[in-house]
Amino acid sequence: MALSVAFIGVRAFPSPTFTKDVAPIVRDHCVRCHRQGGIGSPIEFTSYESVRSWAKTINDAVSSRQMPPWSADPNLSLKFKNDARLSAADIATLLDWVKAGTPKGEDANQPDLAAAAQDWQGPGGRKPDLVVSMTHDLQIPANGDLPYVQILVPVPVLEDKWISACQARPGNASVVHHMAITEIKVPDGMPVNDLDGLTAFMHQMHLPTSILQPAVRSESQAIDMLAIYTPGFATEQYDHDSAKLLRGGKNYYLAFNIHYTANGKPATDRSQVAFWFRDSPPKHQILRVAMSGETIVANGKELFTDTPGEKAEGTRVVVPPIAPAQADYQLIGVTAFTRPITIYQLHPHAHFRAKAFKYVAVYPDGREQTLLTIPKYDFHWQLAYDLQQPLTLPAGSKLVVTAHYDNSASNEFNPAPNKEVAFRPQNLSTDEMFSPFVQYSENIDQSPGLPVVQTVGCLAQNQNVWRLIHATVPASVSVQATGSAAVQKAEQAKPGSEEFQLIGLSAFNPARYQGQVVVARGVEIQKRLNVTSLVTTSAACSP
Repeated sequence: MALSVAFIGVRAFPSPTFTKDVAPIVRDHCVRCHRQGGIGSPIEFTSYESVRSWAKTINDAVSSRQMPPWSADPNLSLKFKNDARLSAADIATLLDWVKAGTPKGEDANQPDLAAAAQDWQGPGGRKPDLVVSMTHDLQIPANGDLPYVQILVPVPVLEDKWISACQARPGNASVVHHMAITEIKVPDGMPVNDLDGLTAFMHQMHLPTSILQPAVRSESQAIDMLAIYTPGFATEQYDHDSAKLLRGGKNYYLAFNIHYTANGKPATDRSQVAFWFRDSPPKHQILRVAMSGETIVANGKELFTDTPGEKAEGTRVVVPPIAPAQADYQLIGVTAFTRPITIYQLHPHAHFRAKAFKYVAVYPDGREQTLLTIPKYDFHWQLAYDLQQPLTLPAGSKLVVTAHYDNSASNEFNPAPNKEVAFRPQNLSTDEMFSPFVQYSENIDQSPGLPVVQTVGCLAQNQNVWRLIHATVPASVSVQATGSAAVQKAEQAKPGSEEFQLIGLSAFNPARYQGQVVVARGVEIQKRLNVTSLVTTSAACSP
């Protein structure tokens, strides 16, 4: 029996139009960077004509997922609420639009891209409550390595303010490599022009530079970085129960610390920062810290705090340089927390040689959790990653951040693979940095917090569990890392009767120390140490 099928009409879906389908995607994902003054300003997406002229480039960039930029590995990272990746449906819409010949559609359907491209990207589209600008234009030369510029600007409010959102904005994004804004308090009568001149005056008058006090510190004495700009970074907004603090009153200043990169043409810059305030204090005060690590391990070697030389920015150690042509240079930063903290944002920062970053939390029970993995770090798009759900780490946890650098010719961004690369207190763009920023709040209670201790003993392994046996009674220490003087003193210690389980040792490659006497530091949790430092001595374990 033959069957016949009659097709009584198939209606094809209409092609997407710019005004109805494409413009909303452009507004939500593209305009923030692709606008006048934005990091993507050579390509502006503020009108149908400007977007249509780049249709072929858009087709290639979104189909390969090069745009919008997003470096986090979604399979090896937590979920982030500012995930910039396009959905499969959005990609299909853009590709179909290009394939259909970029039809425009009815103007009445188009969202206002010009409004979305405004300089200030505040919550709800409202204007900032306060904008602070550098007091004059800075002249940027066409060529050469440029040191940090540090400018002080008075805080123009007389009382403390709680910040619900902030945006640091470069005056000239083509030359501003990154910008960090902190708040400081200057003593009465101190001459103020720029931070470099102020520091020079203090040296001339034999005054300690510590007289310049950070305006905002945490309970654990961490210094808050109020605002930051890196390429691709947007306005940051804080949840309804959290905020940052701006001190107001006499002698408070915003310190604009700006790193410029010459682009071959003389330029000027006058950068700004905008704040949006809330009316009442929050439950949680947000802090931003470059959590490079209380302890740093370079290429498998733990760095001593008392090694002479220039300490790398944001650290208490001298970080060895990266050798010419070295393709995989590794830094690991370890920081433990004696009180609970809640993490809101992760934001790695480095320069041309950086190629990968990874953030891992180690809990007091030894469990490890990967928070963020960036397998291919992009110097040109240094994004921040806002956790979809804030993560609370209990007291006794630690954060381990690993960065890899490539100083070889295989690194397409490397300006000089034949030159050594330094980590300095004040970096040039051709130097390197290890600045894994973290935004967090401290969960303060009435307890004193867990102790950070040092003990000396014999390193042993039993059924994949590392232990410190014949160990000395733990002694409280104020620093999580170790210095050579502390190790020399520890070598004189006699074996003790204590025993500890050691957790979170992977950063220290403990297998090479097995059977040796070691100095261990870490947060003590009921006969366990979440280790922050593990250094061998010259002594071998007694039989």
